[in-house]
Amino acid sequence: MPFVLVIALSTALSVSSRGARVLATLAAYDAGAGAFEIGMLFAVQAFFPFVLTVYAGRIADRLKNSLFIYWGIAGFSLSLALPYAWPGLPALYVSGALSGVTSMLYVISFQNAIGVLSVPENRARNYAWYSIGDSAARGLGPVLIGLCIDALGHATSFLVTALSSALCLPIALFFRHLLPQGTTAPAKEQDAAQGKTGLLAIPAMRTALLTNGVVMIGVDLFNLYMPVYARGLGFDATTIGLILGAFGLAAFITRVLLPFATKRLGEMRVLALALVVPACALLTIPLTSSAWILFPLAFMIGLGLGCGQPLSMALAFDAAPEGRSAEAIGMRLAVSYGTHVFLPPLFGVFGTLLGLAPVFWICAVLLGGCSASVSIGNRKPARPAQ
Repeated sequence: MPFVLVIALSTALSVSSRGARVLATLAAYDAGAGAFEIGMLFAVQAFFPFVLTVYAGRIADRLKNSLFIYWGIAGFSLSLALPYAWPGLPALYVSGALSGVTSMLYVISFQNAIGVLSVPENRARNYAWYSIGDSAARGLGPVLIGLCIDALGHATSFLVTALSSALCLPIALFFRHLLPQGTTAPAKEQDAAQGKTGLLAIPAMRTALLTNGVVMIGVDLFNLYMPVYARGLGFDATTIGLILGAFGLAAFITRVLLPFATKRLGEMRVLALALVVPACALLTIPLTSSAWILFPLAFMIGLGLGCGQPLSMALAFDAAPEGRSAEAIGMRLAVSYGTHVFLPPLFGVFGTLLGLAPVFWICAVLLGGCSASVSIGNRKPARPAQ
């Protein structure tokens, strides 16, 4: 029951979060923002979590895990209500900054809770289930918010999203006795003194961070600039939501099949193959203006990128010393937020100067290069024992 509660709350909030990202993108675009302004919008949303997430993880290791869940849900809901009360582009920036910080709190707690409720033998599988919930939300959120925008407009859609998020708070409080209260064990004095540098010295931690960073580059650029590209082609919000929903559906399928794939092929081989598929799809996107072709391309990208996040979560938790699991989760999230901070403005500049096609092509080259690097590294023979 505790595991089911964590998955249910996380999935419900992720539906709101995924929908809110599409909503903010389209609201900014319809307000006259270009690719660079939209990139800066999501950079603002990620900047404070990028700076604070490791420290928040350390605090979560020392406080009750559930406190971050309560504070995060309440703050996130209020941040989404702000553009309803104060429509306009400035409110989107303020709301983005607040939603980034507050969602960080419950994301750290939920991901740490999954690890605490698991044992090494089933941790990767449980993180896969957690990611399946996120994939379902990635599919439902854009579709629902697209329908909501077309029916009610941007401002009212923000209010609906805020209220749906706020409903999770009384549920979390009512079932608070089922939520894990902390980490697995107190941090050892030597481990606690090592800080971030000590965790980065662990090879498995570096692998987890690299994996997560590569996957997030593809995920972020697709989710940020596909709505802009599709809007420029004249598609309505419902069609855009369905295209993004195809990505989420594919990620859902991938994560259901992930345990079987890794058992048969191994984690690194699955990762290398997974990066090639979205690279090919991203190369093709700027060559078409048909929604019927964009649907399967989005599906291909979701298939490829859907497996990286659960694998990196399990690797990060397993690599952490006792009592520092939330901090390790925070470091992994810092990489995710770092991509939000630096890549959208950078690629926004490319999009403004050169158009969106180079943005998709550069991302494809990065994913393909990383796939080749993973493949080469996986073929290297193990160093003989001394």
